[in-house]
Amino acid sequence: MTVISLGGSIVAGEEINLEYILKFREFLQKYSKRYKFYVVVGGGKTARKYIMAGQKLKLNQYILDDMGILATRLNAYLLIGDYSYPKVAENIEEAFVAGKNYNVIVMGGTEPGHTTDAVSLLLAERAGERRVINMTSVGGIYDRDPKVHRDAKLIEYMSYEDAEKLFMERKMNAGLNIPFDLLSLKIAERSRIEIVIIGSEIRELEKVMNGEKYQGTVIGKSHDGHKEEK
Repeated sequence: MTVISLGGSIVAGEEINLEYILKFREFLQKYSKRYKFYVVVGGGKTARKYIMAGQKLKLNQYILDDMGILATRLNAYLLIGDYSYPKVAENIEEAFVAGKNYNVIVMGGTEPGHTTDAVSLLLAERAGERRVINMTSVGGIYDRDPKVHRDAKLIEYMSYEDAEKLFMERKMNAGLNIPFDLLSLKIAERSRIEIVIIGSEIRELEKVMNGEKYQGTVIGKSHDGHKEEK
């Protein structure tokens, strides 16, 4: 079983990335013959455009969150195929039950206040999976913003505690993002679910699944200087 949190900016940046979506669909079709996938898709620019419009109309935060959820589900529908559960699952339990009969289940957001990253962790928790693969446009956690600093170094391993501290340090600075929100980290920590953060390349995803060396960041439990082989 593999739980993937697919960043919305990968699927829907300035435009819908149809080329990438076709490749990801091919990946799901190929590997779903051997593996079960839960894929949670983010909102990307689709969500942000509607939320920004809603803010100008002075809609409250709950409604803005709900609009964002609808955008994530629009993006998620682009990954539905004859290899998958035939609709976008709207909550954790629906996705979990669908997984009994289908090898690919796709979903977006579920309720206001929860990011799709948090949804992916809750889904992993419900399904008993101990790892979530987070695919982002950044491809890991760096000591500095890699978009600004060319010499930024990838942090290959972080404990839950260190990731939480980093999030608190950076949350007020939009230029220094951490790919997971605090709620997601807390869910991961309580159930000891490992978070593997990689880029958008499907080959890197295959490497993670096959136990090969890959480029990215692992967030997991603390241990005395030991780091799992990547």
